Formats: sequence, structure tokens, C-alpha cells
Amino acid sequence: MATLFITLGAPFFRWQGELWQEGQTISGLKAWQEHFDKIIACGLCKDEKPPEDCRPLEAEGIRMPEFEMLALPDGYHLPTYFRTRREIEARFLDAMRRSDYVSVAIGGWIGDWGVVAARVAQRNGIPHAVWFDRVESQVLAAAGGSGVKDRMKAAIKSTVTARAERDVLKGADLALLHGRTVFEALAPLSRNPHLVEDIHLEEGDRISAPALASKLAAVPDAPLRIVYAGRAHKMKGGLHWVEVLQKIARKGVAFSAEWAGDGDMLEAMQEQVRDAGLEEQVSFPGFVSDRDQVLELLRGGHLLMFCHLTDESPRILIEALHAATPLVGYRDAFAEGLVTEQGAGHLVERGDIDALAEAVADLAQDRTLLGDLVSRAARSARHLTRAQVFAHRSDIIKQNLKPLGEVS
Repeated sequence: MATLFITLGAPFFRWQGELWQEGQTISGLKAWQEHFDKIIACGLCKDEKPPEDCRPLEAEGIRMPEFEMLALPDGYHLPTYFRTRREIEARFLDAMRRSDYVSVAIGGWIGDWGVVAARVAQRNGIPHAVWFDRVESQVLAAAGGSGVKDRMKAAIKSTVTARAERDVLKGADLALLHGRTVFEALAPLSRNPHLVEDIHLEEGDRISAPALASKLAAVPDAPLRIVYAGRAHKMKGGLHWVEVLQKIARKGVAFSAEWAGDGDMLEAMQEQVRDAGLEEQVSFPGFVSDRDQVLELLRGGHLLMFCHLTDESPRILIEALHAATPLVGYRDAFAEGLVTEQGAGHLVERGDIDALAEAVADLAQDRTLLGDLVSRAARSARHLTRAQVFAHRSDIIKQNLKPLGEVS
């Protein structure tokens, strides 16, 4: 029996005597189990009521013997981290020695159990992979506020995290790097980097042929519908997003826009919309836990507009293509790879708000081009489904890591 040891980025929640986990992570656990006989999954655990998108693991079939969950204390609380680190290292080593393959997800800041797990594997000669879905050091650098103290704090956290990124990549036998943007940023630090993808949609989640036909039929006459779903965080460029809407409104573009997601920038974005007098055109429904509701939002959009300010590979871009919604936003390697596959969008340089507003206004004016982009989006990313991307990552792990029992 082949056992896979992994660390999780999303936390567990202990509530009413059960462990809960977010839906996407549960989807990932089930996908891994299609390729390994047993999964040992480790993650930070919070003793509090879980968010709406979480479900009890037992009810989802995540139970022994196929799954073993290791709930860990909050390492980001530094007193807890220093008090429990040795104990957690021993638990990691025991679990790794009972596994055939080891792959850990990396955050980077002090208290990240993924970094601890990678260092345990390295010290004990255990072949292991590290997984990155964004460049965390860059995210932390971009999170600094306008004050000197905030900027200094962000710079320190970014520097510490960048060093952790370099150390774990240097020590790992395999680096799994999600998306072209993350790959280009981190591959030079690894001796065995591999470009991989991450998505939790299947072919059956794509927009249906009748729905696509209805969407295309509405393109010529309907007001432009702009959508986005994701955290309202500084790295997502929410204030840029609203500023683009202000500019196209001044150009006379008829549009509606919706951003589904919660976060620390949401109030600032809402205030910016109110100041611009766009409350009737722009809506913020907040966090949407219903996956089907998010897919319907994307399917109803004429374009996904995004203003990502850091190097990451957000799944929402792939999900938009599955919904036949073109990608219009800031250029990076990940977005460019998705757009150029079928020509399903338009990208401008990161931070160029004027160019993005001009591109959106042009599409509002040229409905023939917009319809063509919708059709191209519908043909895009067919190779990116949950089954295919997890099979790909599992094959890479098995081909590049020698099972622990075979290590001399």
C-alpha cells in the first residue's frame, strides 16, 4: 500500500466534537486518494465554529483507514510554536516514516508547519516534495500599509519568508510549482522544479452547450457584465479594480460589476464605489460558500476582470474559462499562458489601470470581438480538470521520489 504524507494550507476546525475542513481541501483529499492507498494529512487546527464553506470530515467520508488527520496547534502564535515545535517535529517524523511519499505545502512565515515538515524531512534524509501556489514573500511585501511601521513590518516578514522559501526549495528533492507565474519565480531556486496546476472542477462543470448559446445570444445587446470572485485583499488589487470601473463609467460604458468575496479591503472598495456614485452598478455580495452559485456568477459574466498585484496562480482564472468567460486583466505568466492557448482574453501590464480601462471599454464597444472571446474561452482549459491535474501531480511524485522503504 502506498501512503502519501501531506501538509495542508487550509486549517482544520474542531467543532462539536468533529474535525471540519473547507470544501476545496476535502475535494483535494479525495483526489489524492484516487492515486494513493492512504493519505496522512497534517494541518493547523482552530477550536472554533467553522466558516460556511466547511463540512465535517466524517460525513464526507474522510476517515480511517484511508485517511489519517493530524490536527496541529496554531504555530503562528509564537509562544505556542516554540512550546510545541519539538513535539510536532517528532509527530511529523513518525508519520513520514509510516509513509512512502512526502509532499508539503509551504507558507514561509515563522510558525508555518509546512516549513517545519520540510526541514524534518531534509534533516532525516527523507525524499520529499514542496508545493507552492504563490510567492508568499512577495505577498507579504505587498501587504504593507502606508505607514512607516507597517512597511517595515511587511519588509521584515517578507525577508524572513523569502529565506525560508530558498531554504526549503534548495533542500527538497522535488518542487511542485502551481502555474507558470509561480514556476518562473521559484524554479531557479530548485534543482528539480515541475510546473503543475491545481483545479477542483471536472469536465461536467463546464458551461453547457445551451447555456453557452444563450450567453452568446445576449452578448450583442446586454450591458457589459464584469465579474470577479476572490478575497478582497491588497494583493488582489481591489482598489485598482474599482478605479477601472470609475474610468469606464466616465467613458459612458453601460455595465454592471460584481465582486464575490470577503476580506480586509472590502470596506475600502465599497467606500470607493460609494464615492464614485456607482452603488447601482457595482455589488459586493461578500463571501459565497455555495460553489454552484460562484459558477453561475462566472457563467453570467461577459468577462472576468482581475488586477492581481503579486505573483500567484489563482484558480479563478481557470474557473472563468470553464464558464466561457474571457480573461481581461493584468499580465503575468500564468494568465498569459491561459489566454494564449485559445486567445481567450486581453492582458495589459501589471498596474496599468488606464490600459485596462481602455481594453474593457473597447470590448464594450466591439461586441463581435467580445462574442469571439466568449467562444474562445469556452474552448479553453479543457486539459485542466481535477482528475487530470491530480493524476499529473501524483505521477510526478511517484516518478521523482523514491519510496521511503527503498531509501538506503
